[in-house]
Amino acid sequence: MFKPTRLLKVVAVLFIISGVLGIFGTAVSYIMLPKMRKIPGIDMSTIEAALTPLNLAMSAVSCICAVMAGVFGFSGRSKKSAVICAGIYMVLLFISVVQMVMDGTFTMFVAVDFILPVLYWWGLYQSE
Repeated sequence: MFKPTRLLKVVAVLFIISGVLGIFGTAVSYIMLPKMRKIPGIDMSTIEAALTPLNLAMSAVSCICAVMAGVFGFSGRSKKSAVICAGIYMVLLFISVVQMVMDGTFTMFVAVDFILPVLYWWGLYQSE
């Protein structure tokens, strides 16, 4: 048991919201992929390159870890579980950035993706 700070609770709620929206978006992307192939005039090469099975699996695991980290961080029941879930989320985030660099799609706006996890870690560090 630990006492989460206000910062951790706010960021945990944002993690839960973004994780649920991410799961929904991943599911919609997976469902819509076959239907998009039937639309004439759409270049599917870029879409298929972005929606590989590895990327979809990483997205699903990342979103689930974000939701779990949010729940553990908000409830304050298990700091170890919060650290593990946030750690897995960060590892997957770094892997995603490496993939972007390798594909040549990296932009400086990727730094925005790290704001929420850094705030989460700071709130977790401050919590006792």
